[in-house]
Amino acid sequence: MVFGGGDATGRPGEEAEQARATRRQLGAWVLGLGLAAPAIASAQLLASPTIDPGVLQSVATDPRLRRFYDLRGWAPAWTDDQARQLSQALGGAIRHGLDGEAFRPAPARDAATREAGLTLAALTYADALARGLVAPTKLFKLFTLERQAVDVAPGLSQALDRREIGAWLDRLAPSDAEYKALSSAYVALRAQIGRAGASAIPEGGAIQPGGQDYRVPLIAQRLYDLGYLTGPPMASQTLSAPISEALKLIQAENGMQPTGRVGNTTIAVLNAGPTDHARQLVLNLERRRWLRREAPSTRIDVNTAAAFLTYYKDGALDWSARTVVGSANRETPSLQAGFSQLVVNPPWNVPAKIARAEILPRGSAYMRRQGMYVTEGRVVQRPGPLAALGLVKFDMQNPYAIYLHDTPSKALFARAARHRSHGCVRVENAVEFARHLAQQYGAADRFEAVLASGKTGVVPLSAIIPVRLLYHTAFVDDQGKVVYRSDPYGWDITLATALGLDRPRSTLNPEEATPDPESAPL
Repeated sequence: MVFGGGDATGRPGEEAEQARATRRQLGAWVLGLGLAAPAIASAQLLASPTIDPGVLQSVATDPRLRRFYDLRGWAPAWTDDQARQLSQALGGAIRHGLDGEAFRPAPARDAATREAGLTLAALTYADALARGLVAPTKLFKLFTLERQAVDVAPGLSQALDRREIGAWLDRLAPSDAEYKALSSAYVALRAQIGRAGASAIPEGGAIQPGGQDYRVPLIAQRLYDLGYLTGPPMASQTLSAPISEALKLIQAENGMQPTGRVGNTTIAVLNAGPTDHARQLVLNLERRRWLRREAPSTRIDVNTAAAFLTYYKDGALDWSARTVVGSANRETPSLQAGFSQLVVNPPWNVPAKIARAEILPRGSAYMRRQGMYVTEGRVVQRPGPLAALGLVKFDMQNPYAIYLHDTPSKALFARAARHRSHGCVRVENAVEFARHLAQQYGAADRFEAVLASGKTGVVPLSAIIPVRLLYHTAFVDDQGKVVYRSDPYGWDITLATALGLDRPRSTLNPEEATPDPESAPL
């Protein structure tokens, strides 16, 4: 496991072991290997007789059970109708990328064990729907996105008293359009798993357009099967212009530079089948269950996996842009913060680690050319055309020195794979975006005056704009299509391991693994 002692949700003891077992079973099930867990036996659906509180206490040893029954004065909760509702709800768990069988209790020997088993199954499933199977704060060093806060114990008790356990469980999962689209895509892919498929294309040396390789007919057939190549593929071993153009399409759709050449990253994309995409959807459904359901209606979302930004104003998409985000060894973290001011013509106070490793060793002549100087032991870059922060900084308030900003390295926005920074987020057309925000928040005149002066100045906005830095490797694009991206930070692998899934294929392009040494270093 990727966590230390205890479970990823922070639960101790027996509860941790049950959670691990649930995730192990999910790992087999999502790949179509279905471990057969016991269903709720028919005997369990009979109405419960009166249960002695002392006997119930003797079997309800899990801390969550004890809290649940403390709330009820140790009165039993389940009727056979409520048990049927739970069974039906678990049957629909596939919509969430979860295996309902993994949550079902084992057949009970007596009424008290049956009662406790049903409650623990319901609590575990409810928590998975409400907050996810694992806690992101246990997996990642930095995760400050607002989490969904739900206390499932009193919620379950009230739902049972109202005889609406099924409806209550349905309300716990996200209900937004994107979650539903990912859910539908997952259900469709699950139906394909197990069907006979094409054999994998072997990895090997790069194939240039016009080059020859024995794998080209396999590549052409796969492109044809996926709908990127029209007409029956030929048996030629030459990577022809039509094949190269088809490769460019699939490369661009998967966040890669559309070169038309074949490397192992492209091979991994071509080899991805229903199982790979199903696994990726399981991971991304889980990520969305982590998040608070009511996202701010006005906000900026940055998808750091796909490197793009969307700005929503009062719930409607208002602006979108490409971004350059952290490289594979300097990841942009998953955090949430806000800004209420723009810093125009900002200087750059170079972080000490970057100064030592990348600035000072280049010498004083380099620093003079870059407008840099040392003051009080720190390297500072003056505002100007070469400044790493460009002409504007969106001054996010957080203790990690992570923010959005302009950049002089505009060419990187034309790349499909844009994981090149030291962790901050460079924004395409940043000055235009800042001007747009200044107009919306009553600061247009101030912004233009400070920008024209060439001097550093702060432009206050009339509201705080929240920013969420999200890592979504499967999402719905602006055409309403579910699309998949590579795993540049390896966080899909981390999460898959925590959920007990097989390790995903790595689709990280090694060329994108380090910051661009010739670009602005943030």
